Amino acid sequence: MIKRFILILTLIIMILAAGFCGLHLAREYTKIYKITHIGDMWSFIRIAAVTSYVPFMEIDPDDFPHPPYPEQGDLLVAIEGRPATEENYFNTFSTDTPAGNTIEIMFMHDNVIYTTEIVTRTIPGPLKFQIWLMFVLLSLIVTGLIITGIWGFARKSTSTAVRTLTLFCFSLALEVALSSEIIAPVYAAFQLPVWLITCFAVLGMSSSSFWLKLHLLFPKRNRVYDRHKILFNIAIFLPVLVLGSLTVLDASPIYVLPITIYHTLFLAAGFILLIRNFRRAESFIEKRQTRLVLHGSFIGIAVYILFSWFKSLSNGMNIQLPVQTQMLISNITFLFLLPIPVFFIYAFQKYKLLEVEGKLKRGTRFLAVNFILLILFFGMLYLFGEFVLKAVGINSQTPTLVLGLGLALSFMPTQRRLRSRVEEYFYPERSRLRNLLKDFLASSMVRTEEGSFWKNLQEKLAEGLTAEKIFPVLRISDESGFVAENDEPAPFSSSDNLIERLMCRENSILLDEAVESGKILLTEEQTEWFLERKCAVILPLTVKSGLVGFLVISCKTNGEDFTAEELELLGNFSAQIALVAENIQLLKERIEKQKLEEQMRMARDIQKGILPENIPYVNGLEIEPLIRFCLDVAGDYYDVMTLSDGRVVLAVGDVAGKGVGPALLMANLQASLRTTQKLGVSLAESAEKINTLIYDNTPPELFITFFMASIDPVTGSISYVNAGHNPPILIRSDGMVERLSKGGLLLGVVRNAEYTEGNTDFKIGDTLLMFTDGVSEAMNTDEEEFGEDRIISIMSDNPEMNPEELLRKIESSVKEFHGSSRYSDDFTLLAVRRTDR
Repeated sequence: MIKRFILILTLIIMILAAGFCGLHLAREYTKIYKITHIGDMWSFIRIAAVTSYVPFMEIDPDDFPHPPYPEQGDLLVAIEGRPATEENYFNTFSTDTPAGNTIEIMFMHDNVIYTTEIVTRTIPGPLKFQIWLMFVLLSLIVTGLIITGIWGFARKSTSTAVRTLTLFCFSLALEVALSSEIIAPVYAAFQLPVWLITCFAVLGMSSSSFWLKLHLLFPKRNRVYDRHKILFNIAIFLPVLVLGSLTVLDASPIYVLPITIYHTLFLAAGFILLIRNFRRAESFIEKRQTRLVLHGSFIGIAVYILFSWFKSLSNGMNIQLPVQTQMLISNITFLFLLPIPVFFIYAFQKYKLLEVEGKLKRGTRFLAVNFILLILFFGMLYLFGEFVLKAVGINSQTPTLVLGLGLALSFMPTQRRLRSRVEEYFYPERSRLRNLLKDFLASSMVRTEEGSFWKNLQEKLAEGLTAEKIFPVLRISDESGFVAENDEPAPFSSSDNLIERLMCRENSILLDEAVESGKILLTEEQTEWFLERKCAVILPLTVKSGLVGFLVISCKTNGEDFTAEELELLGNFSAQIALVAENIQLLKERIEKQKLEEQMRMARDIQKGILPENIPYVNGLEIEPLIRFCLDVAGDYYDVMTLSDGRVVLAVGDVAGKGVGPALLMANLQASLRTTQKLGVSLAESAEKINTLIYDNTPPELFITFFMASIDPVTGSISYVNAGHNPPILIRSDGMVERLSKGGLLLGVVRNAEYTEGNTDFKIGDTLLMFTDGVSEAMNTDEEEFGEDRIISIMSDNPEMNPEELLRKIESSVKEFHGSSRYSDDFTLLAVRRTDR
């Protein structure tokens, strides 16, 4: 119940604070819009409600058409004959005053009163720019703080630390908004009640209390605070309640100094707690969290404390800075405060901590170097113009302009060199590691051996990072898997959450914070794999074509954490490492491909040796084969053999698939056929034995379509068995067509299959054509098959052709139909014709 009440109260405060900030910014806009369109004097005075003697803070000579002219510090006595009170001033210079009015004033200089005139005019360009710039920056700062607070609350409203961060953001937004009021309220289109402004000013004042409490909860709750929570909260918020109450009851400036002391003590105490939390961090993640906030908030808090003391002391000592200077100081102060909640958001997410810290350091170095160079360059121009030129009697500004142009042209080169020197001085280890990797990668571009590359890279990283070991994990070409050292399979695939993250990144990933923050989800197997290798950093290796793999970098041998500079440097070299790794992988694949091609050539030579090199001469028969491989080796098969009794056995087969596997099975088929036929068994029995042998010794996805025929050239009879093959075409001398389809199932599909033997006559002038599906299923560009009807038509239209001419005719017709001699399947023809000799 209490937690729910706190949540609702926090939400109400957020809504009210955001609404008030919106109203305040809208009111500020109306003030700025009005003051930039009226006629006024732009010599600023410190106006008061009662006294008629108000000092001039700034003098703009363009306000006065003629002397006498007042000087800074002189007292404005009267306006149009009336005392120079706040009421009389704004009655004269009202929101309806046009430009061009002449107004008489009286001022006191050295106790002497003078009378002069002021001519009202529109706001000067530089001041107008400053005012609008201040409003834009103020709006961005307040909006950014509110959005940051809402984002944190929406992400984890149940966390006390996050709620405290949210209230810190909203209270700081209120304090920034109410501390930047430069233009008098009288210019606003509408007014806000004083009590309302005071209440929200007290809430804005509490930002220092929320800052202190935040460090009792971040990165984890303070044990002492948990034991004495009530006392701590009273001590933290009682001072702001007392000071706020006194301010509400009495808006006297005497409370400015106590409020400044309160802010200083509480901000400093929070900062001390932050340093303590950093030193006592129990894990690398906690150390990174506190260090990020420490680096991101130090300058902002220091500037804010100095600014608070400056305002307090200047009010007490009656010191008044020019209006534009006040605007500049306010904007700079709050701009330094703005990043603090952002760093907290990253710290609470526990992700990209070192990456953000590295950007912060680079940005700080960039600003520092540019600031120093600008001071030096402007100092040189001033000294040159004021002393050198005057000493030699030159009044022209041309030499100064030439020097300024030269300095401007040399600014960027000088800046780069100075930043490089600063980096070498403050981060010598980084320079040493960069040089190590640069030299190593330069020499590795010509290195060809994979093992030596990874071994030498490990040595360089161990020397530069003191990392215990590195483990390359590379993608398997044309596959979704990955392999680690010694081609050991790694538990990763392209669909893994980790791999998808790595594909989108070029920078290093700290494994502990990536897992802790939930940005990367690992399986149990992947977690165990990383733990075995003591993984600390994952470095993606990415080239233009995609992710090559990644490096697993183990923990440091000295037990320390990695630094932002080291991770940044690894990220800078990741693309070069990836390029070398890809080149090595491509070279490795090329060597393997050459080996495979050599093996394929050997297999092709062996296969060609298996196929009948010379067709045996058989009296009364003309036999002609033709085979075309779509790859180096084929799954198609034909055979011609003569038996001792004078018969001729012809066979055509097609093993499912293409490549080495089907080619090896084809060799077994030929050996089995020749063995069974030499044993004198029938074709049906031969088919049954071959089927059983294929079924028992090959995987189920491999099977064979097969046709074999036994021809007696003396009697002119044909015995055959068709095991699921394209039925051969028998063209009779009288033009009749017969298809030889009798037999049984494909070979290797069912064990102990039975086959039936078919018989037919083979008369003089008859032609038998056996073919594989690579002929009949050859397609044209419209994906139309050549078909068996076209084969029959060619045979019927050319009865006088011998087998060799017939096969050439069929091949040329298929080639013309297909549009190419490169077929997608093996292409086999075997023709036999019975003659009278």
